[in-house]
Amino acid sequence: MADLLERKPAKIAAVALANKIARIAWEVTTRKEVYAAAA
Repeated sequence: MADLLERKPAKIAAVALANKIARIAWEVTTRKEVYAAAA
């Protein structure tokens, strides 16, 4: 997130992060699988 804040305004970075979290949540709910974050 810090590297994104260096390149983009705070509001844009916040929306990008929210979008990423929403996409992960959608995949978890539609696939009925446990989310395993990449290491």
